[in-house]
Amino acid sequence: MNPNLVDDFRPCLVAFVAFDHGNKPGLAGTGFIIGTGENIALVITAKHVLTEGVLNIQRPVPRYAPSAIFVPASSLAPAIEKEKLRAMWLDGTRGEAMTIPHCSYNDVLDIACCILLPQEITETPFMFRGVIPLDTARPSVGDIVHTVSLDAMDVIDHAHSAPFSGPRPFTASQRISIRRGLVTGVYPDGFRQYRWPCFTTSIPVEPGMSGGFVYFPREAYTISACGIVCADNSPSEARSNQMISGESVIAYSWPALALSLPERLPLPAPSYSLHEMMRKGAMPMAIGGIDHIEISNREPNGDCTIEYKMLQRP
Repeated sequence: MNPNLVDDFRPCLVAFVAFDHGNKPGLAGTGFIIGTGENIALVITAKHVLTEGVLNIQRPVPRYAPSAIFVPASSLAPAIEKEKLRAMWLDGTRGEAMTIPHCSYNDVLDIACCILLPQEITETPFMFRGVIPLDTARPSVGDIVHTVSLDAMDVIDHAHSAPFSGPRPFTASQRISIRRGLVTGVYPDGFRQYRWPCFTTSIPVEPGMSGGFVYFPREAYTISACGIVCADNSPSEARSNQMISGESVIAYSWPALALSLPERLPLPAPSYSLHEMMRKGAMPMAIGGIDHIEISNREPNGDCTIEYKMLQRP
């Protein structure tokens, strides 16, 4: 019903495709592009898309026993080598299986940031066509919001023999889902088991939509992400009856400013937070500004203290 809007959103979204030990592909979730340059893009997604969705595809059998007291961090981290993880990008006329040389997340937030590169660097730079900037505004109960994610994702593996060597042929399908609803609760200190700043909406979301974005539909304002889709507790009836409220859990997007990425590639290189990169002008400024966001007490594992000062939203 909104073909122009779908066409606008399609090049802003990516689907994460992971490969298991036999190189069989599986779709893990959604991400959205927040900044671009020649042959590079920055993508935000939900952390669990990587640490649960991607990891469960790559390692269907965990490397540790469920009763293990100590679990090495390497056992909980997904492999990001190009043979193990790709980001599928489409713009309506072509597709690219992007490589992901770096991912950043911490133990506190269900938010991750990734760097995307084209699978082949040519003389003509690859330019991404769509960006959804971050929005540091916080919604209030009763606000109208829209969710945008990839839905009905499926992958068909065309390599029937295992093990398989060489390029693996597969078909990936997806559709853009745009849903409208209301903010039903705000939880700056976390909600139930979701121990990060978040809010809930009446919009039910489906598996695979995690990592999509939520925005305020404001006239004459840039469409920007005030939230990231993380989870869903909706009753099954909410999917068929619009009179029954769903309960999707949405992470505020402003804490993503604490995530760090390298200044340049190849690695190693100095790392800076998205907050610092915006201050330096190295990436687009968040809608709503960043002066009211303070980041302190940064730990080696990426954890830190993130504070939000009150800001009047238009």
